[in-house]
Amino acid sequence: MVNGPQQLPNQATHYKWILGAVVGVVLVVFLYVLYYPAATVAATKRGPWSLSTNVEVMSKNENKNVMIKDQDEALQFFVYLDGNMKMGQTVNGGSDGPSSDTGLYQQCSCQSATNCSTCVPHNGYRSLINIQDTFVLEILNTPDASRQNSVSSQIYMKTQNNERYNIETFPLPPLPEQKWTMITISKQGRQINVYYNSTLVLAKKTQNNFATTVPICSPITVGAIGLSGNIALVTHFTSHQTIRDVTTRYQQQVDTRGNLNTMNVVPTSNHYSIVDSQQSSLIKTLCLDLSCFLPRVNAERLPNIPPIYNSLETSYA
Repeated sequence: MVNGPQQLPNQATHYKWILGAVVGVVLVVFLYVLYYPAATVAATKRGPWSLSTNVEVMSKNENKNVMIKDQDEALQFFVYLDGNMKMGQTVNGGSDGPSSDTGLYQQCSCQSATNCSTCVPHNGYRSLINIQDTFVLEILNTPDASRQNSVSSQIYMKTQNNERYNIETFPLPPLPEQKWTMITISKQGRQINVYYNSTLVLAKKTQNNFATTVPICSPITVGAIGLSGNIALVTHFTSHQTIRDVTTRYQQQVDTRGNLNTMNVVPTSNHYSIVDSQQSSLIKTLCLDLSCFLPRVNAERLPNIPPIYNSLETSYA
């Protein structure tokens, strides 16, 4: 009697285990590529930093080429605004000011690569974050008594055409107050995308290429006199962030109510404090809560947003 055929069932089981292992590895790699942010994190600064004064987040010794390399890049951060002052003010118009009809700024020519003083800072606005004097997100911290259609939030960029430098400004939706908002600024060629949390709120192409001249200022500064709030978790990416990348990062960083997992707002007798708990969740990291399998938006979609954001209402004449 031949014993050879009796070994076949064991061999078949062995092959099944090998095939199962191969399929498992392929599945893990597929899910990793599909759901994990594609861009590499170049640097992260945790903070938090107060917005009440201008402070340096990253020095030139750490990285002097943030967002000014001739390649795709992105910067991401969380902001917590306490609330804007509710007093009227007057913003000067003129040839270098905003349109009295729309509140929007036109392209403005700089004097040189490092001098755009005829264009910026925009009167009445406060710098929320300044990236190399090349990407600046600013907010109007008080309603404008002279312009009913004032833009409350906007981003301006320094662009260049050969040796000529310009400031190009785009309006943004108003920033929420008294809650954490994740803001992502991503550039790809001449394309600039801005996200609030996991929502694409701006998708525009500048008229010229983004400036690549290294300025004399610090790579990243945040805050300005007149603002109140905090910024935390400033992250620099070395490639463009898609809406899938942004959505994944946002879901990893916040709870179901939109609270930042590692930055707790703790009330005090006078105000509040931000406590950095820095506690990573093993369950979330290993995706045992299945959060990484939640539906994602797989394609970039242009936002349907009115061109003017008249969120600041005032009774002043």
